[in-house]
Amino acid sequence: MKKEKIRKEFFKLKNKGFSYNQCSRILKAKFEYSIATRTLKRWMGRLDRRDWDLRDKSRIPHTIHKKIDSNVEKEIISLKDEAPNRSRAAGY
Repeated sequence: MKKEKIRKEFFKLKNKGFSYNQCSRILKAKFEYSIATRTLKRWMGRLDRRDWDLRDKSRIPHTIHKKIDSNVEKEIISLKDEAPNRSRAAGY
């Protein structure tokens, strides 16, 4: 079940004149997926504001603030290569 399919079905129901509450009940019965009325209203607002392709926005961070530099990475790799089974020997 994809959210895009559920959203598409919601907009079909809303165009037919169903209320938000009715749409919520129909979608729950059809897809076994509960959606709050507030969420449906947000979807309508999002569609009204701009051309929306019904997919979720990416939540991946645009900047990684705590990225390690290449020198630290090389040092970590060298330490791992020196003692690959160190944690097992210590009983961890």
